[in-house]
Amino acid sequence: MTLKSMLKTKRKAFYGFLVLVLFFGVFLQNSFAIDLLQAYDMAVGYNPGYLSQGFEYKASQTYKMQGLSYLLPQISFSANRSKYDFLMGPYYYKNYMSNTYSLSAQQYLFNLSSFAMYKELNTKAKMGEYKFKDASSQLIYNVAQSYFDVLSALDQINLTKIEKKSAYEDLLLAKKLFKAGEATLVDVDDAQSRYDITSAKLIEAQNKLEISLTKFKTFIGKTPHTISPLKSNIDFKYPTPSKLEDWINIAKQNSPVIKYYEQNVNYYKHDLTKAIGDQLPSVALVAGYTYTNTSTYVQTPTIKYASVGIQINVPIFNGGNSIARIDEAHYRLKQAQMDKENYINNVESLVSEEFLNVSSDISKIESLKVARNAAKTALKANYMGLKAGIKTVADVINAQKQLYDVENQLLQAKYSYISDMFKLKLYAGVLNGDDVEFFNTYLDPNNELPVINNSKTAVASEE
Repeated sequence: MTLKSMLKTKRKAFYGFLVLVLFFGVFLQNSFAIDLLQAYDMAVGYNPGYLSQGFEYKASQTYKMQGLSYLLPQISFSANRSKYDFLMGPYYYKNYMSNTYSLSAQQYLFNLSSFAMYKELNTKAKMGEYKFKDASSQLIYNVAQSYFDVLSALDQINLTKIEKKSAYEDLLLAKKLFKAGEATLVDVDDAQSRYDITSAKLIEAQNKLEISLTKFKTFIGKTPHTISPLKSNIDFKYPTPSKLEDWINIAKQNSPVIKYYEQNVNYYKHDLTKAIGDQLPSVALVAGYTYTNTSTYVQTPTIKYASVGIQINVPIFNGGNSIARIDEAHYRLKQAQMDKENYINNVESLVSEEFLNVSSDISKIESLKVARNAAKTALKANYMGLKAGIKTVADVINAQKQLYDVENQLLQAKYSYISDMFKLKLYAGVLNGDDVEFFNTYLDPNNELPVINNSKTAVASEE
């Protein structure tokens, strides 16, 4: 081999290696595995709704400084330079250039309305904090619910595929027995019907996956290639604390929405105080400094003077606006109090419902595990009976249907437990990042489920 041919071979190998690297780079960029914790981290940095709430929170924190400004001195400076050309007047009215500079300061000694504005704006800042805290909890719940919706749809597809395969085998068996004179045409029709129904269920499950993936993508910005499934040996525990009353108390103390409504009541209390303060006198310390060469349009020698004094402003009559404003603030306060009580009642109902749902889910899971074992035993017995000639194909089909129904109910009960636990913590106001880490331990990262391979195209190719 000549040197030229060796260089040509090496060049081809290098280009081939480069193409391979680029291919895998693009592949890895467009497909990735994900678990619940990773999904949450991606949502925090991507989800537009959550990011919008973050900017709203930052904007709300400026209310603190805005409120403080009502209590601090107000200082202003003005400058004026004008040319006066007198067209008619006494002989001493001469044309000249006027220069006036003024510095003024005011500090309220008593102004109930300004103090109420300070309290009102600080209250709005606190409302912004609680609103963002609720948005953070809502993001955790939404991401988790969306993640497990995708996982539930994938499990549903996989279970339906197994059921469809069994239905197809039963159909072949029924046709074989019918030809041998050991089964009736009704048995064949039953088997065909079950196969068709299972095919329809698979399409429905696939449609559910597509919808779930679309929603999941709105939170994390991408469609995962694979996803971590549930472990097979999860210990589904009862909520802690174990008493419903304790959870209701936790909600009343920690719910950011309840705290938001409490601050909303405070806001309208300050608004009522402000409306009353608009009718009361205000007292301010005022000071000023002026530099000018003008007095009533006439040029004078340069004058510099300072002033300090007390300014009192007494509102007398403004057409009844102040009285109407007080009435409005009073009714707004009553409305805010009723809104708070209404939400507290709503939270008590939601917490109670989810607490009972979690307890029910655990009992249901345990019962369905027993039912699954019984259904497996029944299916085995029906197969043995079919071989012995004492059971029919229809009996086997019914036993299989019962087993897969139980398997499906068991899956849904597991996902209901997880969803209800997230809801319970959300309504109680204690859902946070630690819960994401905890429920992430329910997942098996070593047994990823493919997402892309369960697309409609992939399913259709198996028909």
